[in-house]
Amino acid sequence: MDPIQKRKHTTNYYFLLCACFFICFLGGCASIASVFSPQDSSVTPPAPTSSLILAPTRVPDPTSTPTPSPTPTPSPTPTPSPTPTPSPTPTPRQVTLLAVGDDLVHDSTMFGGLQEDGTYNFDGFYRHLTDEISAADIAVINQETILGGAEFPYKGYPTFNTPDAMGHAIVNAGFDVVLHATNHTMDKKDKGVENCLNFWKTNYPDITVLGIYESKEAQDTVTVVEKNGIRIAMLNYTYGLNGIKIPAGKEHLVTLLTWNNRDYIRSQIQQAKEVSDFVIVFPHWGSEYKYEPNKDQLAWTELFAEEGVDLVIGAHPHVLEPVEWIDRPDGEKMLVFYSLGNFISGQIEAPRLLGGMANVTITETPDGTFEISDCSVVPVVTHYSEQVNDGTYSTYRLSEYTEELLQTHGIHKRAQHTVFTMEDTWALARDILGEYLEE
Repeated sequence: MDPIQKRKHTTNYYFLLCACFFICFLGGCASIASVFSPQDSSVTPPAPTSSLILAPTRVPDPTSTPTPSPTPTPSPTPTPSPTPTPSPTPTPRQVTLLAVGDDLVHDSTMFGGLQEDGTYNFDGFYRHLTDEISAADIAVINQETILGGAEFPYKGYPTFNTPDAMGHAIVNAGFDVVLHATNHTMDKKDKGVENCLNFWKTNYPDITVLGIYESKEAQDTVTVVEKNGIRIAMLNYTYGLNGIKIPAGKEHLVTLLTWNNRDYIRSQIQQAKEVSDFVIVFPHWGSEYKYEPNKDQLAWTELFAEEGVDLVIGAHPHVLEPVEWIDRPDGEKMLVFYSLGNFISGQIEAPRLLGGMANVTITETPDGTFEISDCSVVPVVTHYSEQVNDGTYSTYRLSEYTEELLQTHGIHKRAQHTVFTMEDTWALARDILGEYLEE
């Protein structure tokens, strides 16, 4: 082989060798580029991490139930100190008092209680009002006529002597206090008063009897009735004795409401205020059959107010008189019922058949004193028939008295100068009692 051909052969061999090498080199480079080349978009590069970059807070999937965090053990709750139970507010002490007017026992009235065997029973006189009388804490009646005893004839006007059966009926009706200081106290003289005192002491020692006394010591001692924790002092006086004199040495039998006696009465009221919570005076005063208080009643009312009396309930006129609040000098008030009229009687004038049943509520105030918190007068009427002793003699609430009963009343035959009608009776009650009328 010539040198030129040899050179060509060598050159071709060399060129072929370089080409193979070049192909092999290209294949190796392609393999490395697939790993490192940032131009390859098919591979997501790893996110960079750094201690300076905080990962974002992960938002929980609302559809998934999160794993609850463990509940921390609560600290023990301290036991509170017990709250002391407040003491209940004590209920104010209270007393209900009922008072009626004159129990005036005429001959016809006694006849109304006469039994076939010659004895007397007056229980029926009160049968329509017994429940009300008994329901009161304290019930008071003015016993106009003396229970003078069987040694004297029983009789009516003008010098009365009433059978002891009336005393039994009073108690059975529910009365607790009996007033005996009246213008008829001495109708059977000192012996009649002593017999009356003995009747009550022997038969009903628990009944409070006012206005007549067995001794000077008893007369000078203020009577106090305690009910529901309230001490109520009660005083009973009469303007006179129908001209009958008290025997010398027995002036204690009854206390007179005379102006000469005013210092003694003042002293009794002062004593009453010292030993009680509430003071009541029951005066037997006024003018018969007059519907307004007279000047003596007004003078005594002023004296009672000056001395601090709380309540005045009067008797004697045999008809209703007004109810009035009086301003006392100490700034307090005194309530006055000037007259409650007749409760039982055989009188034959229509206005004298009408009486009143006073209701008074005495209540403790926040400062521990006592006041009248309520008061009213229930009008009542005495019924008797023409036959008198047919068992119908009785006292009714006027509101429960009927026209049928009124037509059978004995007054229509006996009365000479009066007409008894329901309309006139109600009109009289409303006119006298006004706002205090309880219909």
